[in-house]
Amino acid sequence: MVKLYTDTNALHYFGIAFATDRLPDDVPVQLLLSPLSIMELLSHLGTNLAQSAFNAIRALPCVHNAGGTGMLPFSDDFFRMALFNLPPGEDTITPALNRAVNNVLAAADAEKLREVGIEMRALLDREKDREAANFQALLTSLRLEGPLDETQNQAIFARSIARRAGINEKDVDAARVVAQLDAHFLFERERMRVGTATRDYNVAKRKNDLFDAELLVYLADTSLHFLTSDQGFRRASQSPQAARIHLVTPESLSTAETATATLRAIAEDAAPAH
Repeated sequence: MVKLYTDTNALHYFGIAFATDRLPDDVPVQLLLSPLSIMELLSHLGTNLAQSAFNAIRALPCVHNAGGTGMLPFSDDFFRMALFNLPPGEDTITPALNRAVNNVLAAADAEKLREVGIEMRALLDREKDREAANFQALLTSLRLEGPLDETQNQAIFARSIARRAGINEKDVDAARVVAQLDAHFLFERERMRVGTATRDYNVAKRKNDLFDAELLVYLADTSLHFLTSDQGFRRASQSPQAARIHLVTPESLSTAETATATLRAIAEDAAPAH
């Protein structure tokens, strides 16, 4: 069973593909939800994408196999568990996401969920602001220390991960952290290069890039695969982890037939050779 998580756009496409169909039970894929993706999807209920978001959430039970549905941890907790073998912190957001999804599943139409979307947008903006602050702090460190070689870049990156995980920065093995977060690091390194070279670089205006980068952290778990149609993720194409980034076309996810075939192909490609 291949474990697969998606970005928000893929969930929208699944909402079209599985509006009246179900993913066959024999497709060996366990679909998981990124908390940022589901949060963004819920926030769309308060926008002109409300009907599409409503359809996407209503389709979740048709796509996510009942025995395997799960929410991935937020990235800071993921770092604690996957990189440092520590327990997660207190999670107050995931229960709220689960309640919001259940409210949508019980609702008759999208019109009645506008307030849910507005509330989730506020929560999403708070998360974006937090991630923007993390990246701004990283840029500030880079600018203060001046031009750095690759070893120094990796050390600063690893220390930023340690801060987010709530551990002592001095205890971090930078090479190990970078190796485990290789795709995320390459994506971030390009953003760091542009950010430090651009005098008026505005982190706040590039918050969507922050979320894209966050989706790559889960590849530190070698059992996880990522499904997207966003060409921006080609920035991580040189990573060994890129083999678990499945970049497909929107059309391949927009009908039950093509989406099923796409998921079968991913499962087949990911299956270990005998």
